[in-house]
Amino acid sequence: MDRRSLAVTAALAALWLAAGYLNVARGAAHAGAGYRFWSFQHHCYSDVIALHGDRYLGGAHPLPYLEDRIEYPVLLGLALWLPSYVPGGALGHFTVTYLFLAACLAVTLLALARLPGARPWWLGATPALVYYAGLNWDLLPIALLALALLAEERGRVAGSGALAALGVSAKLFPAALVPPALAALASRPGPRLRALLRYAAALAGVVLAVNLPFALAAPERWSWFFRFNAGRGAENSIWDALAIPRGPLLEALSAGPLALAALAGAAATFLAARRGGDAPRAARLATALALVVWIATNKVWSPQYALYGFLAGALAAAPATLFAALTAASIWDFHVAFEVRARRWEPWFRDHLFHPTAVVRTLLWLVLAALVARALWREARGASTLRTRRAGARGSEQRCQ
Repeated sequence: MDRRSLAVTAALAALWLAAGYLNVARGAAHAGAGYRFWSFQHHCYSDVIALHGDRYLGGAHPLPYLEDRIEYPVLLGLALWLPSYVPGGALGHFTVTYLFLAACLAVTLLALARLPGARPWWLGATPALVYYAGLNWDLLPIALLALALLAEERGRVAGSGALAALGVSAKLFPAALVPPALAALASRPGPRLRALLRYAAALAGVVLAVNLPFALAAPERWSWFFRFNAGRGAENSIWDALAIPRGPLLEALSAGPLALAALAGAAATFLAARRGGDAPRAARLATALALVVWIATNKVWSPQYALYGFLAGALAAAPATLFAALTAASIWDFHVAFEVRARRWEPWFRDHLFHPTAVVRTLLWLVLAALVARALWREARGASTLRTRRAGARGSEQRCQ
């Protein structure tokens, strides 16, 4: 990406971030018991302010996982806790957190700009940032995932594994990189085992270093994240709209597409590398495919998951028309999601707007998944096809001579 395009993308991202801050920060004055419903009514909800009000509003600073049960992985728990020491109450806490997330977005855009063929504007230019940049902490794992992809592109095996581990320790979504990264390493000619071991050791070592102290000191509180998510039913997702109840069917519908996407992506990456293709690009496409399938078919949908979809669009260099459609759908999704809560889930609004929105949103993300899958398939078979054509052309030239 040239510097001028990156500068325009960065300027747009800064504009959206400023607008998002002004929208959400006004809720800090209402932090506490009444914050959630007030913010639903004003369409400016943020988990950052809500969880600050639950935990730190009176000046307390309970240690995450040791004294406080948090429904997020360790790095996000620390990102929630550390700004609680900033003066200024809820507003100070949110401001510092938002600046940190803005820095994460900047890091992501710089990393994407250094990935061949990526389109950073898919993430940096979308007005969806107004609504989602400060809704949760997802820009942190997104930055770590982008850095892991860049490290892989540059052949830094251990660095990529370590960064992926940090991403997984913030939210699980960066795990989408692991299967294609391992497949790319397994397909390498020469000492493949050494590279695989370096990646696996870095990945496992960092995950253990971040998580094991909390898991040993407070296993019940540390494991709450896993128990909390395992016990959730269909929430705001396509399966909620289709009234799929809790049980084995819901779990299969949620986990099955992700498993298939991960396996297909790893296989395509392996084939691309073995056939002389661009293994890092194939791994990026496989990561994008898993991310989009994950957010589209997961049993739980949170509006800020759209940010992972825009990251996937950037990695796959998806077309601008789909970017525009997904941006419009994501903005609409935000307002409908919080309006239905402001209306206390009125049946007519839920059934005629909220659930149809989930269906349309899912279909649009699946369109992106299909485009990514097609690009990945071409990457997997393109190198061998090109060699075959070149060999045929050389044979024809020899026969003509």
